[in-house]
Amino acid sequence: MSSYTVTYRRDPGDDAWLVDIEAMTDVHTFGRNLDEAATNAREAIAVTADVPESAVELDERICVADVDVDELARLRDQALEAHEIYLARQRAAALRLTEAGVSRRDAARLLGVSHQRVQQLVAG
Repeated sequence: MSSYTVTYRRDPGDDAWLVDIEAMTDVHTFGRNLDEAATNAREAIAVTADVPESAVELDERICVADVDVDELARLRDQALEAHEIYLARQRAAALRLTEAGVSRRDAARLLGVSHQRVQQLVAG
């Protein structure tokens, strides 16, 4: 599988996404929405490189309204990872508290959740 860097830019005049392909400076395409633009980019790359579309992987960059989409994606991924760590530690804490004889209601108060949530944590 080959990866190609593509950059999407908004063309407000045509209400479309213009697509530039980094490795193919003379190949351009567009789409009315991002999914269509990606499909068209994959097709243009496949035809130009003479490879099947299924062998084309896109490394997408989006340039629009000074919004750093890549930074937001990194922050989202970091938040999801932190949330997974939090859930694992919350479950471990609920188990340790209840195993130490703390009631589910008191464990709930200590953890800042409902007693029903503590029940789910220790059962699951």
